[in-house]
Amino acid sequence: MMKSVKMHKIRPGNPPSNWCPKGFDTVQVSIFCLFLLIFILSPVSYSFCAEIFVPDDYPTITDALEMAEAGDTIIVKPGIYRERIKMKAGVNLVSYAGTDGDELVEGPGKRKVLKRALRTIIDGSDLSEPGYLISFPTETTEPMMVDGFTFQNMPEYVSSINLFMMEIRACSPRVVNNIFKGNKTWGGILATGLGIGMGPPLETKAEPYIAHNVICYNNGPGIANGSNSAAKILDNEIFGNRFKDSAKRRHFAPGIGLREKARPLIEGNLCYNNGVGIGILNLDSSPEALTIRNNEIHHNDIAGISIRGVGGPGIESSVLIEFNRIFNNLEVGVRSTKTTSVTLRYNEIFGNKKSGISLWDVNRAIIEDNEIYSNYTTGIRLLAVPMARVRRNHIYGNVTAGVDIVSWEKE
Repeated sequence: MMKSVKMHKIRPGNPPSNWCPKGFDTVQVSIFCLFLLIFILSPVSYSFCAEIFVPDDYPTITDALEMAEAGDTIIVKPGIYRERIKMKAGVNLVSYAGTDGDELVEGPGKRKVLKRALRTIIDGSDLSEPGYLISFPTETTEPMMVDGFTFQNMPEYVSSINLFMMEIRACSPRVVNNIFKGNKTWGGILATGLGIGMGPPLETKAEPYIAHNVICYNNGPGIANGSNSAAKILDNEIFGNRFKDSAKRRHFAPGIGLREKARPLIEGNLCYNNGVGIGILNLDSSPEALTIRNNEIHHNDIAGISIRGVGGPGIESSVLIEFNRIFNNLEVGVRSTKTTSVTLRYNEIFGNKKSGISLWDVNRAIIEDNEIYSNYTTGIRLLAVPMARVRRNHIYGNVTAGVDIVSWEKE
């Protein structure tokens, strides 16, 4: 898109004696003209941020992205766009609000969503070639944003890699106010600092801001975090994400998943009716604790929170779980194995079909100021936990025991 500045011609000749604009003397005007001349003759290129409208200026989002420059914002009018989106560094993609687009209306889940997100749709049902529905450029620190879309209907592809709807690889965009639903191949959003196919770590850490989205009814994790992800995952609604034939294979998709050295902040999310609410696999050493705070996690097929560390000498993996409501999950409320340190405080854990809290082979445990009640077996179960501080908890109404200490020794 051309960006032009209108210039007015000045005829040659002597200016009239009263040529100076009102309120300015000739010295001030001379200084202004000097700065203007420097600006015009400067070799530095100046860019101006533009707003590009789809389909007014370009018929497709892809066409608009090809013409956009860093700092530009592409504004997409309501409609269904059947195309694969490849974002450009420094460019924002926003749905058109108009007079009522920022109104909150009923969405696919329990929380309300922006009206503009429901009426601006990226649909993948006609895309026969395997690929992500939307992806960002790899290893860039340029600011980018995707705000207010529905991404839906990815076909069941045959692919050597797990194809999410959105790929965020070694970059840090803002992903807000969107809906991700109906990926028949895999999950909703991938945030990772690894190369393709769990390749080696990339130089740029993935630090996206993922907030106020709805991620539902996908055949894989709602939001997945690979190593070198430090995403902020805030106030999302995540439900109905399950692997295909998961019940037969005993392989359960998490609403929010992470693995190895990933350390996202997980706060304020609503996770329900997934395979697992929050699932952590092969948690490895990191100087930072994994923080899971102020989430509501319920009615998941296995655990509310399930953590499996790598264990072993020299591993330092710490988890902080605080201010969550974890209830009515079909097995345990919180389960952790082979981790160095687990702290649970100020949580409400109730109505789970097995234990409220189950820790096995955890080096250090702090369980304080929790409300743990009406779980179908024990309130707290500790197996091979050599150092534990359990105090100021309100534990009642659990079927078999309040606190069950099975063994203090590792075999």
